[in-house]
Amino acid sequence: MKKKSDDQSGFFESRLLIGLLVLLASALLVAFGSGAFANAITQHRGKKAAPNVTQARNGKPSNEQPDQGFWAQTNGPQGGDGIALATNSSGHVFVGTQGGGVFRSTDNGGTWTGVSNGMTDTNVRALAINSASDIFAGTFSGVFRSTDNGDSWVPVNNGLEFPSVISLAINSSGDIFAGTFEGGGVYRSTDDGDN
Repeated sequence: MKKKSDDQSGFFESRLLIGLLVLLASALLVAFGSGAFANAITQHRGKKAAPNVTQARNGKPSNEQPDQGFWAQTNGPQGGDGIALATNSSGHVFVGTQGGGVFRSTDNGGTWTGVSNGMTDTNVRALAINSASDIFAGTFSGVFRSTDNGDSWVPVNNGLEFPSVISLAINSSGDIFAGTFEGGGVYRSTDDGDN
């Protein structure tokens, strides 16, 4: 027959063992959640460690080059949801926003400048750039064109019966195609958007 003290001792040891297992599991979850475990394994294998995901989401954007397979937030732009993107042959990046117009970055997203002078609609749904570096912006008020790197814009809507433009494309011949909303279909311009 077992003594009562032996039963209590066995009960205490199993509770201690369970407590240690819970503590170990918690530590592993924290390590996996913070990326420390993955970074430690990567560093052990001699590779560069990935940035900590928690640090990337702390509200401090970075314009550093992301590691392979990892996205890094740029410094903006502030002024609306980024809906459309395009780059020109000089590497300038343009973003069309919902309500903020067009922004331009000449330093790989490090800084952004609003470039919507002449636009009467700042809900930019589409952007496209032709081989001459003319920029086209599609809005619900039609298409706007800039011939000076986004510094000024003019409407180019002659013949565009459905002005709610939600997509733009330019083929190798320079023809511009505008996809429209509300059953308007696709329009084509063969003269840089003039008609």
